[in-house]
Amino acid sequence: MKIKIALILSMCFWFSTSKAQSIESYGLEVQAYPAGIMFMAKTGFSLNDHNVLNARIGYNMARRKNFGKHDNEEGGGLGLNAGFRHYLKSVHTGFYYELKTSVWFLNIDWRDNNPNRTGSTSITVFQPTAMIGYDFSLNSKFSVGAYAGFGYEINVISSGEDVGQGGISLAGFSLSHKF
Repeated sequence: MKIKIALILSMCFWFSTSKAQSIESYGLEVQAYPAGIMFMAKTGFSLNDHNVLNARIGYNMARRKNFGKHDNEEGGGLGLNAGFRHYLKSVHTGFYYELKTSVWFLNIDWRDNNPNRTGSTSITVFQPTAMIGYDFSLNSKFSVGAYAGFGYEINVISSGEDVGQGGISLAGFSLSHKF
């Protein structure tokens, strides 16, 4: 728990002191994947005309059913991610690609039917992801976006029995307020 708090505070301090003068946008995102859904708040920091550094904090609601190592895996937890986004246009709209990495702190309750067993596992998940998307400018202040991505979930720290990990496909939507 102390490591989680230190990581969150360190990221917040770094972003607030080194990038505060270049905030490009802030907003909300929803990402769905076959075994769950993620809700996130994001801030974008303009690096130049084509590139944005994104920072997100959110909640991952995992409903893996039998995609994992057990007959049913459900749970969730908080997470952080940082991503580098490159727009093909120089106005931070239109087509883009993004490379991001996430760290999720999840608690997964699992159940096996035969033999009948239950348990809980706490995991720290490292998730590198590549995405492509498109941001639509609604007006000078707001934009909406849609994207798809593929990544890989790696359980790096685990307390309890092994639970699912592996490839992950994502689809998401965003709403952003631009500065």
